[in-house]
Amino acid sequence: MDVSTTETEIDDKLLPNLYHREYAVFVDHALQEITGEFEKDKRLSDKTLLNLYNLFGETFERGLELYEQNRITGIITSNSTSIGISKERTDARWLLQVKGFSGETYTIFPNINFCNCQAFRSQVLNKRTSFTCKHVLAVWLASLDKSKLEYKEVTHQQFQDLLQYLFSNKS
Repeated sequence: MDVSTTETEIDDKLLPNLYHREYAVFVDHALQEITGEFEKDKRLSDKTLLNLYNLFGETFERGLELYEQNRITGIITSNSTSIGISKERTDARWLLQVKGFSGETYTIFPNINFCNCQAFRSQVLNKRTSFTCKHVLAVWLASLDKSKLEYKEVTHQQFQDLLQYLFSNKS
């Protein structure tokens, strides 16, 4: 970093501007509407698929491929009676894993727009040219229509070990 960089310039680079926050709200609203439509009709219409493509571009197309190829697995603990959204990070009882096209497995927390893949780091976090990655979109699709979602049950200790691994080894 250049020594002459001011604190304001640093803040502008690190913090999202108003447009980014408004865009995030817009995307969240659009996804909520689509979720409502799916819950009512039990399918995504061609118009909705086109809207998702217009919103996310090729990222959606690739996420849809991952979803359609059954590459998403829900990881649940054996003592979980149902799959629900955790309100606390330490109370998490399920995760989703996506096997990418490269063969790498990415672990995604439900309803959180974050992935440890290179595309997310580069295009979402660094360049801010994309809102999310294909792995997060594939997980979102699988959470809508669970028909292509596989489940893997693990013990509570295995689940805790996975969380420990994710928090200690992933950057």
